Amino acid sequence: MSHTSPRQHEILVVDDIAANLKLLSNILADEHYNVRVAINGQMALASIHAQKPDLVLLDIKMPDMDGFEVCKRLKAEPETASIPIIFISALNETEGKVDAFRAGGVDYITKPFANEEVLARVHTHLELNDYKNHLEEKVSQAVSEIQNLNDELEATQKEVIYMMGAAIDERSHETGLHVVRVAEAAKRLATLHGVEADTIDLIYRAAPMHDIGKVAIPDAILNKPGKLTDDEMAMMKTHSQIGYDILKYSKRSVLQMAAIIAQQHHERFDGFGYPNGLKGKDIHIAGRVCALADVFDALSHERVYKPAWEPEQVRDYFREQKGKAFDPDLAELFLQNFDDFLDINRRFKDE
Repeated sequence: MSHTSPRQHEILVVDDIAANLKLLSNILADEHYNVRVAINGQMALASIHAQKPDLVLLDIKMPDMDGFEVCKRLKAEPETASIPIIFISALNETEGKVDAFRAGGVDYITKPFANEEVLARVHTHLELNDYKNHLEEKVSQAVSEIQNLNDELEATQKEVIYMMGAAIDERSHETGLHVVRVAEAAKRLATLHGVEADTIDLIYRAAPMHDIGKVAIPDAILNKPGKLTDDEMAMMKTHSQIGYDILKYSKRSVLQMAAIIAQQHHERFDGFGYPNGLKGKDIHIAGRVCALADVFDALSHERVYKPAWEPEQVRDYFREQKGKAFDPDLAELFLQNFDDFLDINRRFKDE
């Protein structure tokens, strides 16, 4: 009976008796395995660390270092832990076999052995190990492909969010870069405030949707160059709740965050904002951060109803509104790092 391996596997035979080494080497070589030998435990470890074999046939009773110790050392190191080890020994007691498996062996052959038994067990464990390695490789490939798909979906989701935000801005005669600047400013402010990295990422990706509710506001109000009437202002203010209502049923974390931002980015720290008159820390950190980022960008750039403000005017406004419209801690961080936010305007300047 012959066992043909799918490729030339390399097997290390470890035994302190030369006759056993020769016998096992001949049996395996006849089946076209590449065979290496070692006469003691130290030599076996050195040989394995120089080049990993596909399988080890390991004698138990050897001077200085027995087979159990060799196996334990190999299993203790990540580089060699996966090598299958078959013990070969004259010990036929149950206790010896149990110790062999406890040490990490995959099989146990009792001397004197039949050639066919050795070949059958070697072949079986090589095939099992090949299958295991192939399966691990396939799993790794699958995980990598899933990660690539997730990355692509995230990139697509981010692009769609920016495009939707930009479309709303274009309708209200604002530049699409407004949503980019608000996202960048919100991210910077949240980072300065020490917000958790995962939450910062959600804020950054969701912020461009802050005005999505303006889709329901008539053009005559949205683009009116002068001051809005009380009724027009009441209609304009509905965009916060409308934005929330559009997004609130999503199960996606980024759209859940976008719903919060859409609803709360016009709330004021002093409780006089809209739509719900939330006060202080009752306003989600994302709402507080985006409120400041949105107003900063609106003041810094021209709108249909006003010219752009000079940086010092903007700075003075935030000093005056610290603790009123805006979270005082966030406003202080903003003022202390004012140049960072001006740099965002420079980097994402309207064409």
